[in-house]
Amino acid sequence: MIEPLLKGPAAEEALRNYFLSIGYFVIRGPRFQYNGFDVTDVDLWLYGKSSPLSRERINVDIKNKKTPQALERIFWAKGLQSILGFSGCIVATSDVRPDVREFGLQHDVKVFDGRFMARLTKSQRSQQERISEENFFEELDNASLGKLGGDWRGKYEASKSRILDSLSFDGCNAWLEDLRYFFGEIMTQPNPPKSTWRMINMTAAFFVVAIDFILREHISAEHEQRKVLLEDGFRYGTAGRAYAEKLGRMASGLVGQFTSQPGLAKSIEHELHEQAKEVRAEVLAEFFSRSATHTNLFDIARELEAAAFDLEVRTPGMLSASTQALFGIIADFFSLDRKRVLI
Repeated sequence: MIEPLLKGPAAEEALRNYFLSIGYFVIRGPRFQYNGFDVTDVDLWLYGKSSPLSRERINVDIKNKKTPQALERIFWAKGLQSILGFSGCIVATSDVRPDVREFGLQHDVKVFDGRFMARLTKSQRSQQERISEENFFEELDNASLGKLGGDWRGKYEASKSRILDSLSFDGCNAWLEDLRYFFGEIMTQPNPPKSTWRMINMTAAFFVVAIDFILREHISAEHEQRKVLLEDGFRYGTAGRAYAEKLGRMASGLVGQFTSQPGLAKSIEHELHEQAKEVRAEVLAEFFSRSATHTNLFDIARELEAAAFDLEVRTPGMLSASTQALFGIIADFFSLDRKRVLI
């Protein structure tokens, strides 16, 4: 049995279910960090595909309390939207005063007031057969023995936080490293915890959202142009090939200034170049550059998120053909046995 949640988490889960039901990709509670410390968290983060060329990113602030301070929350939500560069924000509040909604409209903030929240709790859209964020955390803690066995909850929190400000190739490469870790758990353990697949599904969802966000600006590019963009991004990160090669020259130049060993500087530059070439970026680039692939990325991300929070854990072999193809390519990228991945 799933234990009943407190009022705050229950409201967040109900609203998450509502936004999922109307077609958004939804994350609950990502933390915004600056220079390594937590600044604030976002109650809900919404990602929507409004057209092939545009995407919505929306922060939702939820205060379902007796004294919700709704006007203050409008200031807070609007400020967070501006700082993070999102396209919109929403305040959900138990306040029913018309002035609150009017103030929100004046400042381009959508307000879900107490009347809406009351109707939502009775609506089927707020109820879905899935585990809550708290249940997800509990499963991760049990699987990794908290911080003693890898701190899976900490990995999930860090992974989730990147969604706010790292929808870039740097973020993609960080999520790939997370996937490498959890696929390693699958490959090395005879009976890995079921929550391992939850983390694989959720991490893959973050990764796919980032690729979808990157490619929105290249929808009209030729296949080869997208392929080059993706290959350089997966291999060198957001800064790209030119910056990586510049750093390599700088590093070899510094070494050359402090050593008399002939050829060492050139050897270092060559080694850095060879290490970059070892990344099998072309495998991912070829797959994601196809029109048939990148037009389905948003739907794949939503399917992966649903699989991560399903009551019964779903492995890749239980998902759609498009999502299985994604996992097959990720297996190829890591040089893993596809059969072991597509269980």
